[in-house]
Formats: sequence, C-alpha cells, structure tokens
Amino acid sequence: MHTPPLNRFDCIAPFYDRLSTLVFGSSIINAQKCNLHIVPAHAEVLVLGGGTGKWLIELLKHNEMCKIWYVEASLKMIQIAKEHLKATDQVVFIHGTQENIPNRKFDIIITHFFVDMFGESDLLQVAEQMASVLNAGGKWIVADFVNNTHWHKLVLWLMYGFFNIVGALDRKALPDWDRIIQSKSFAVENETCFYSGFIKNIVYAH
Repeated sequence: MHTPPLNRFDCIAPFYDRLSTLVFGSSIINAQKCNLHIVPAHAEVLVLGGGTGKWLIELLKHNEMCKIWYVEASLKMIQIAKEHLKATDQVVFIHGTQENIPNRKFDIIITHFFVDMFGESDLLQVAEQMASVLNAGGKWIVADFVNNTHWHKLVLWLMYGFFNIVGALDRKALPDWDRIIQSKSFAVENETCFYSGFIKNIVYAH
C-alpha cells in the first residue's frame, strides 16, 4: 500500500480551518460533527486523519467516558488539535498514518476527509484494515467529498490542483470511496448531505 509521507499538511495547518470555512462556510465542520452522538459512552474510538481537532470538541463535550486514539500524519495539525482540546487524558495522540494504528480493537472509527487521499487499490486495503480493527457491531463514520455532478468534478479538480501545488497531495482524482467501502461488507446505516450534496457524512455498520 502506498502510504502518504508524514507532515505534508504542515504547510497549510495554521490556516486550514479558515480556508475551509472561506470556501465551504460551515459545511465542513457540520459534516465533521454529524453523527458523533452515536459514539457510546465507554467506546474505544479510532480517529484517522483528525486534522486540527476542532470538531472533536463537540464529542468530548457530550461524551466524557470514551477513549480516543487520534492518528494524524501532520505534526503541526496535532499541535493545533492539542491547543483546541486543552489538557485531556481522553485523547491519545499518535503522529503517523494507518500503519501506526495501535494493536487493539475499536468500537467506532472516524475518518473525516481522509479517504480522498487514496487511489482505489490503496483504499481497498484501507477498508480491509478498518474491517479488521473494528469490533463486532462497530461503526465507521466517514465524512468526505463526492463526485456526482459536473460542478463537483470541477471543484474537485481545483481542490486537488491546489493541494498538489502546495505539496500536500500527489493524488489527482477522488476515489469512489462509498462503493469501495461497501465492497468490504460495510453497510450504509445513515447518510447526511452538506453543501448541496458535495459533502456526505455516512455511517457504516460492519
């Protein structure tokens, strides 16, 4: 599997939240906060690509018993997330990728704007990995962009172009992540759309 290098998002980490708000208004943060209420009180939660962690404030505010393993490839993103979340022993920060997931099982997996970084073959392997680390009856919450219309395709082309220029990504196209995830025996349990359908939050059961 091709694993993205560490710290590629460091260059945009300081203004990532402001940039996403400028382009998408509140849609990104709303998609990230969506469905956090399904996280059980004592759940073991895996977050992959958690970014600046601003959205996680919502989860910690209403769930003081869950344990969160926060895996993020950008060290600067982790530093910002720690500032957002203040001091808490609920979150274990891990500087790394899906290759650095702790050797344990999880009740909930959360990947926000993470699956868009992979090609289809690599994402198939990621989905297999998520299935292997998820407890029976667990859920995988995915928030990301979709490519269902001509204007989606145009905006995605501009976005991938920008992230390629700043060196954060080397991908140029969005994988059909919903189809790929479902191909690994994940079933859609709930689906919510944002930004006129360009962003989706989907809860998968396995």
